[in-house]
This record gives sequence, structure tokens and C-alpha cells, in this order.
Amino acid sequence: MSNRLWDALILTDPRFIGGTLSAVATDIRAFQAMGLRVGVHLVEAQGFFEPEDMPHPAFEDLLALEGVELVNPSVTAHAKLAFFHHPAVFFNRVGAPLQVAADKAVIVTHQPLFFGNGALIVDPFTVQRNIRSQFGPRPEWAPISGLCRRQYLSMAPFLKLTQTDWLNTFAVEDWTPHRAKLTGPDLVVGRHSRPDPEKWPDRGTDLAASLPAGPQTKIRVMGAGQEFYQSYNVDASNWDVLEFNQEPAAAFLDRLDVYSYFHSANWTEAFGRNVAEAMLMGARCILDPALEPTFGRHAIYCAPSEVGSVLTHIRNNLDQHRAATKAAQAHCIETYSTQTIAARYHQMLNDKGTVSRRDGTSTPPWTVARKFIGFHRRNKTRQEQAAS
Repeated sequence: MSNRLWDALILTDPRFIGGTLSAVATDIRAFQAMGLRVGVHLVEAQGFFEPEDMPHPAFEDLLALEGVELVNPSVTAHAKLAFFHHPAVFFNRVGAPLQVAADKAVIVTHQPLFFGNGALIVDPFTVQRNIRSQFGPRPEWAPISGLCRRQYLSMAPFLKLTQTDWLNTFAVEDWTPHRAKLTGPDLVVGRHSRPDPEKWPDRGTDLAASLPAGPQTKIRVMGAGQEFYQSYNVDASNWDVLEFNQEPAAAFLDRLDVYSYFHSANWTEAFGRNVAEAMLMGARCILDPALEPTFGRHAIYCAPSEVGSVLTHIRNNLDQHRAATKAAQAHCIETYSTQTIAARYHQMLNDKGTVSRRDGTSTPPWTVARKFIGFHRRNKTRQEQAAS
């Protein structure tokens, strides 16, 4: 474990699962394929993970790659570009800090700034202070989506964002469909998500409406068992229900014609990796309108109650929607392929950053200030309750 000059230094907690883990792993593999020297430092977030959460075994596979190494924590790590992954990891002072000397350091925003109800999720200034005091650099904020950029710009000019978005990427060769989609009126509609209420509609009626089984509509879901749907009083007895990771995600998505994704009103999806995966696999996506800043014209946005009528429109216009899925797939390949990382890496190295609010949030500064005060009041109350 020697500390040389790392081309890319990755700092994160190894207990992540889901989208954050996938994004970090894809970055590391892409950097390694570029021939970069990749250093990894695993920190210990405080107050974010549950006590039973364990390091994900995927990190062992990543560290077995040639050119990818753990850094020596006893000396300063020198890097061209340092990536601090996920703001919540650094909201409290972490265990196992490391002194870093980087030409450029960025915080990758795997987390939005506001909940769906408008409440602030994390104080970015505390995150910056902790990174500065425990690691050394003054990092800029690298949004992972249009939605994240819009939200974090609400703190400008006090936050400095990179002009380059650090988008989620995919090894697109692993996301190649083998089944033709939308070939007739019989549609397979579904989604995959862990059984976390934030990832699903708040009401059982909306959950059922977003996945409307019928004579020409087969529902296929993965990630939550029958008991989860029963807790919403949703009858999923005639659905094809698979447990979490029962099938590889690509194989599961290849069986779908339509991907229908709606979440809690309190949830904000920082990116929506599951949606991009569905687009890559050729599924037509029907989404919560909150995802429009990220996926734009490449999806259909509506309320859960409107999904049934959208499916009717798809059946009546199969050619139109097949063309739309091909356009969405092409967009994802062009925008999110790991082949884009090399150019983005060099853009980030030379990125001058921005503190402008232009083309960003419409949230007035006084509203942001009110939410900031509310966040710290709630946080103080939680600390007092934990101490009592």
C-alpha cells in the first residue's frame, strides 16, 4: 500500500448497496480500463448506516483489479482528481480519515439536496467543512443529474459546482436487449426496487394503479415480496413477484415491455439508475414527473392513476412507442456509456467551476434560508432526543 500519484482517488464507505455502489464500481472499472492509476480509500461514515450493515463484497473484486489499490492511510495521498462519493457520508466526521493533496477534488452528489416535500436533506456546508478539516481539499460539487444540478444551484453563490456533470455510467455491453419489445397488445409491465416505502407510492391505490394488471397486461416485479404489497392492501396474487436480486437486473428488464416507476411524494431520485437501465434494455418508461429533469423527452410522465390510459395509448400506437424506445436507448448509450468517462475525466480536471444560479433553481434564496434553519432545528432536536 504505497501512496504514489493517483490519477483518480475514490473515497467512500464500503457499505453502500444499490445505485451508489453500482456507480462507484462502474467508475473504478472504467478508470482501470483507461489505464489510470486508481487509489481507493474506505472511510467509516457515522450515523448513516445501520449497525448490521456490512462492507459490500464487490469492493474486494474491485481491489483485485490490476492498477486499483488501497491507499496507505498513514501518509498523504497525492491525486490528480479526488472523488468524495455521497454527501451524507461526510455530514458527520468520518472514521479513518486521510490527508489528501489533489489537483482537483469533487463531491459526487449521489444524494439530492431536498426531499419531495421541500425539506433540506443534508447541510452541504457542514459536508464541505468536514472534508476540509479531515482530508484537506476544498471540494467542488459534481451533480450526477439535471435534477441534482438544479437543486444544488439553489445554494449558489455559496456553493461552487463543477460545470461538468459526473453522470452515472453503464458498461452498455452488459445492457443489451435480446427480446423484441412492444410487438403486440399484450404487454409485460413492471419495475424493480427494494422494499423501501420511499421507493414506492405512498398509497396502495396509487401503487396498484401504477401497475394495472388486466387481460392484456401482465405485471412483473422484483425486489419486494408478497408481504410488502399486502402491507399496502394491494392484491399481487396474479403478479409475477420476484425477490430482491432473484434474477440479474438486465435479464429481468429484458422481459418487460413497459417500465412503470413511481415513488413516495417525500422521495427525490438523485438520478434514477433503474430507469436508465430499463431504457437501455428497450422498455418504454412511464415515470413520476419528478424525474423529467433527468430523462426529458425520453419517457412518459403522468400520475399513477393515468398509467392505464397510457398503456392503452401505447397499444394503439405501437410503432410510435417502439421508435421512442429506440431513441431513449440511443440517448442512454450516447450519454451514459462508460466510453464517455475518458472525455469527462479530462473535462473535470480542467473544470473551472461555477457559482452562478443561472439556468438552475427557481427556489428563492429566502426560501432556501428558511429550509436551512428548519434542517438544523430538526437535527438539534434529534441530537437532544438521542442524548436523553
